[in-house]
Amino acid sequence: MWGTEAERMAFAAVYPLFYGSSEERNYAKGIKTIKKLAENSYAPALCALGIAYFDHMGVRRDYVESFNCYMSAAEQGYPSAECGIGNFYAIVHPKHNACENNPEKAVKWWLKASEHGNPGAQCNLAGYYLNGTGVNVNPVEAFIWGTMAVHCSTIRFRSAEVFRDQALELLNEAQVNEANSRIGVLKGNLPKAWSDHITYWRFLYQAWGQSFEEK
Repeated sequence: MWGTEAERMAFAAVYPLFYGSSEERNYAKGIKTIKKLAENSYAPALCALGIAYFDHMGVRRDYVESFNCYMSAAEQGYPSAECGIGNFYAIVHPKHNACENNPEKAVKWWLKASEHGNPGAQCNLAGYYLNGTGVNVNPVEAFIWGTMAVHCSTIRFRSAEVFRDQALELLNEAQVNEANSRIGVLKGNLPKAWSDHITYWRFLYQAWGQSFEEK
């Protein structure tokens, strides 16, 4: 896990301010804690701040700041930030001036995130391998990462199911066996509690929920 216990508790405490009920949400209040934690390079807070700058959650929308926050967390191996960097390189936003459009770099960062169990990155990677964007067409890899995205996601992931099933139609028996062998190894290690940012944040909040209620 990232950070000290005090940092994790402080981060957990503001979860409802971002993802609680409509009555609980208060981005302007929560962002103060997030910024303070991010100043100490706490990776989950850096990722949260990257999301906030991208989605205008308690701060002015700023794609450059979003990219920089994601990168600071991604360089620490935080999966959702690695996925976020890949997304930046993959998608040209109308006001996006943080980095160039570069599918090869997108694949590089999605692969890092995928190996850390991030389902969004795994789904994106499956689509790129299926269509040959940023990489050579490889239905085996598409099937592996589509299957892993379905496995690692906490909700039904229909896009990943589509990529998985489309890739499977292109494989012969030997390729299916090869893919399933690798999938078995990956499933034994993934996902981690911290593979998906919001899931991890909720996990931390629930872990210390009683402490918050007592305060």
